[in-house]
Amino acid sequence: MNGLTIPTVLALAFILGCAARPNKLGGTAGTLADLRNVRPDMQDVKVEQGLDQAMLQYRRFLEDAPVNAMTPEAMRRLADLQLEKQFGIRTGNVKPREMSAPQPARVLAGAPGDTPNSSAASQESDQDFERRTTAEAGIVAGSNADASPADAVRGDPNGPLEAIALYDRLLNEYPGYEQRDKVLYQEARAYDELGRTEEAIATMERLLRENPHSEHFDEVQFRRGEYFFTRRRFHDAETAFSGIISLGTRSSYYEFALYKLGWTLYKQEFYEEALQKYVALLDYKVSIGYDFDQTHDEDDDRRVADTFRVISLSFSNLGGPETIQEYFSKFGNRSYEDRIYSNLGEHYLSKLRYDDAAKTYKAFIAL
Repeated sequence: MNGLTIPTVLALAFILGCAARPNKLGGTAGTLADLRNVRPDMQDVKVEQGLDQAMLQYRRFLEDAPVNAMTPEAMRRLADLQLEKQFGIRTGNVKPREMSAPQPARVLAGAPGDTPNSSAASQESDQDFERRTTAEAGIVAGSNADASPADAVRGDPNGPLEAIALYDRLLNEYPGYEQRDKVLYQEARAYDELGRTEEAIATMERLLRENPHSEHFDEVQFRRGEYFFTRRRFHDAETAFSGIISLGTRSSYYEFALYKLGWTLYKQEFYEEALQKYVALLDYKVSIGYDFDQTHDEDDDRRVADTFRVISLSFSNLGGPETIQEYFSKFGNRSYEDRIYSNLGEHYLSKLRYDDAAKTYKAFIAL
């Protein structure tokens, strides 16, 4: 990788081989002890030689320079670079991972109330739909979804282990280090990439205990929620997802947390409570200008289509079309109610439940 950007703390390592350098009095200073008086410059510079050269310079700095205020930062940077080299993951380069899309199916042209992918999704069994939309998306976002733990360590198996050792050493030797949450976050990512899921989760739990206001709070809670969900620890999953929702829309995980919390409640057969989360998700989409009649980002459209489908499953479990009117009379009407009736009708048609489908359409006409 050329043109890598790293802090100029490396510049201190570059000068270790120099016999002397000018001081402010015009003389020279040539001892390592003088480095204690050097003010760290943390601005970014270009290092053209790439990751290997950057890691080499950090190692030289840690080996040759006396322990000072820059030592823990150099340790963290070296460990981070090890993870970037091994797995291609970088700090700050994360986003929620999407579920895979259903297989394409014939679209019924002109079907009333169609949402993107709704006809395609109708060809997917309810079991496959649930399996796809509730699948674990990886403990930490941004990790290599296509690589197995064995694939991950084919390059240099010592790289991520060295990174974990550096993180542990930093945490033990510098308990007052201000960016401990970042260290714990990266260590959790390293464990996850190695397939050591239990240790990844334990590290996340430690992060939340030590720094409940970490900038990684919502992502860590989301990954914990997924971990608990896939192990059917639904109460713990509910707590984790609810913690994200309490942050409101400022969290980039807000929409995902609503969706997964809905599924968590659904799996406990709390269908009305689940509906509240799904409707809140659709309300949020409307509030940010989402137009159900237009085509948007594929992931966005798929999530909306999946939300309408699980709403249909929820109302079906509650008793059918009569419960739709009861629900919105209780919690307030919505502009997209016609789509909910239409999707429930299509759900019944896909099951060959023609009488229920007819009742659903008649109920909407009666309104």
